[in-house]
Amino acid sequence: MKFAVLLPQTNQVASTDAILRAAAAAEELGFDAVSVHDHIQFNGWWIASGSRTSVPGGDDRTLFEAVTTLAFVAARTARVRLLTSILLLPVRDPIVLAKQIATVDVLSGGRFTCGVGVGPPLEEAKTETTRLAQHRTNAEKEYAAFGLRGNRGPRMDEHLQAMISVWTQEKATFRGRYVSFEDLDVFPKPLQRPRPPLWVGGRSEFAMERCARFGDVWNPSQTSPRQYAESLPVLRAKFAAHGRPAPSEYATNIFTAIAETDELAERIAAPAVGPMFYSDGEFRARTIVGGPATWVRILREWEKVGLTYCEIKPTYHTVDDLVAQLRLIAREVMPAFAASERVSA
Repeated sequence: MKFAVLLPQTNQVASTDAILRAAAAAEELGFDAVSVHDHIQFNGWWIASGSRTSVPGGDDRTLFEAVTTLAFVAARTARVRLLTSILLLPVRDPIVLAKQIATVDVLSGGRFTCGVGVGPPLEEAKTETTRLAQHRTNAEKEYAAFGLRGNRGPRMDEHLQAMISVWTQEKATFRGRYVSFEDLDVFPKPLQRPRPPLWVGGRSEFAMERCARFGDVWNPSQTSPRQYAESLPVLRAKFAAHGRPAPSEYATNIFTAIAETDELAERIAAPAVGPMFYSDGEFRARTIVGGPATWVRILREWEKVGLTYCEIKPTYHTVDDLVAQLRLIAREVMPAFAASERVSA
């Protein structure tokens, strides 16, 4: 199993020093990737980095731009992969974004992994397990600022196809309803050929269909091993329907906290992450919170359903706390899942 960690790119803990320290620690300790998420307008309600009780000093509304942040991190790292999880593709110009990603891929030596999605659903669903009202408000304002109306899915599909055209065609041409261009000389092309890996976020069948058509890896958030296992036959059937082999990697991104004991980890995570879920049961089923033995037990459940790439979104009060958690994971958890020897903590 591979491991990625979300950088302190957002909320009160976000800072230049925090991002660099976390990226350096992740690389030193053998994490496979560092990740960032994406909003242009951000109301700070969704705590993705740190916690509500983080040491004051920043602003919960801070969210460093995703691709620029990874370019910054690329210059200070040598091995760790650079993952967007996820880019809100419909609010981005696909030609400019494709060029930005290709540029960072070349400058980083071919380390970019492009995760994409549409963001939270704009209408409440009966099946929701997390409280998305404030996050939904953020998305509505964000989409309105860019003048985007109607179904986000068709626009996202076109943006994906347009980006793939820019990356893979000598003279890029694409004709669609939302995006059209012809014979564009957009260089450099990505170092990774034919293009950087494409991860698709979202738990819906629409997201799985999008992954089967255009992507390589499905990366849903806040899911459970049981829900993930139930979804995989659907995902594989969609890949087969498009004449594509099943994915070689299976990912998820998930809120976490680790400490020496389960009780200490609970004290960190429950006040910060617990309120995002509709019930205590959903909180426990859709997070990894506990001491090292509990982490290994939960990840074994994930391993049994086929997970090969776990992107963690840790809960912590300071960057020192974050680095300590990464060291504990590297020392007590990773060796149980390592295919090869990792750097000692």
